[in-house]
Order: sequence, then structure tokens, then C-alpha cells
Amino acid sequence: MPLTIHPLVTAELAAEAGRLTYLRNYGQEIWIPSPFFVILGGEEPILVDTSGSAEVMGALRSEPVKPVREFTEALNTLGLSAADIKTVVHTHLMYDHCANSHLLPKARFVVQQAELDFAFSPHPMLAGAYQKHLFENLNFEPVKGDVDLAPGIRLLFTPGHTPGIQSVAVSTAKGVAVITGFCCLMESFTAVESPAWKSTVSPLVIPPGIHTDMLQAYASMMRVKELADIIIPFHERSTAEMDCIPAPEGK
Repeated sequence: MPLTIHPLVTAELAAEAGRLTYLRNYGQEIWIPSPFFVILGGEEPILVDTSGSAEVMGALRSEPVKPVREFTEALNTLGLSAADIKTVVHTHLMYDHCANSHLLPKARFVVQQAELDFAFSPHPMLAGAYQKHLFENLNFEPVKGDVDLAPGIRLLFTPGHTPGIQSVAVSTAKGVAVITGFCCLMESFTAVESPAWKSTVSPLVIPPGIHTDMLQAYASMMRVKELADIIIPFHERSTAEMDCIPAPEGK
């Protein structure tokens, strides 16, 4: 059975677009989905991140949060329950990627060691995004670098947005689909010109506006762009609203 990816959204977040697109779109407020993803078709369902509830995330940020669907309700749409989930890939440990993880008592949480180290001792500039009470008691399985997680699923070390970001490459019937992990939009991969750069050389990708290393983030994004047949930017509304990636034939 071919692997498929199913985006599920628990909440929407109001955010300045410049947080996702470096040197662009400052002052422009947008609503972005806060998704998690379910990979089906293998020996077991595998989650990529867990998102968070509007209640929890709303208490951690000054911008508005809209509820969409409870985490367990979202799983139920795919015929799954929390007890069915044994493996979760955490792309990173900012609160909007892990706040529902405590609802999965039987799961192991696969995370880069570099991210785990940073999350428990974050830089003051990003400390607000790392809420230790949301992840400190999880059953972590640390990894280092690129790792084959399961047949057709490979973890890619793609740091820059945070020191330990990992993306998830999934071999589908229509090619390799990559869930970025790092916070971005489709514009981050398609916009090639900007008045912010007074140069004949334009960037080929736009790194996240929030990052620990912009050059590293750029290199990671280029890696994803070159590898992926299907790019799944983490906070892109059009992909988060899809029922299945890749879309079934005829849709």
C-alpha cells in the first residue's frame, strides 16, 4: 500500500507574515494553520508533530488563536485513536508543534538530539517558544542526523529555524513528499525576487523570519527544494486543507 500523508489542523494562529518569510511581508497579518500530519500505508500510523489546542496556545501568545478541532477528534476522522499512535516524529519542540503530545501515552517521540539539547536550555530570544512542561516527561528517542525511520520514511536534519529541526521525506506514489518541519509558506519556496535585495542575484528560497542561523536555514531549504517532488510547507493553508497528499487520481 503506498504511503499517504494526511494533514490535520487543531487551531489557526494570527501571525505577522514576516515571521515566516525573512525580510518580507512585515506588518502583514495572516492566519496560519497549526497542523500535525499522519502518515498512513506502512506497518503503523506515524505522526509528524502534534500541534496544540487553542486553549493552551492562546495562553502562550499575545496574538489570537482560533480553535478548529480537538486533537482526538482529528485523529478520529482517520479512524484512529490516541492508543493507536506508537511513533511520533517531532520536527522541533516549539509549543505549536508539541503541545498535544501528552495525549499520546503509548508513543515514542523521535527528535534530533540537537533539538532536545536546545529545548531544555533555549536561548533567551526563543525561550518563550519552548515550554518545558509540554514536553519534559515524553518518551524521547533521540537521533542524530539523517535517519531511516521506516520503509519509505526518512528523517532529514535541516537546521536553521532552530538548531535541531528535522524534515520528513516520504516516498509516495507520486514521488518524494517532504514535510518541512521548519515554519514556512509555499511562498518561501517560490518567491525569487524582492525589493529588499538590491542585487542581480536573487535568493532561491526565503528562510523563516525566526531562525537561529539564517544561512543554515537557507541551505536546509535548498536541500528540501532540490530533493522534494512535493513540498509540504508547514504552515501553508492550501496544503493543510488537503485531505490526502498526494491527492488521489482525478482530484
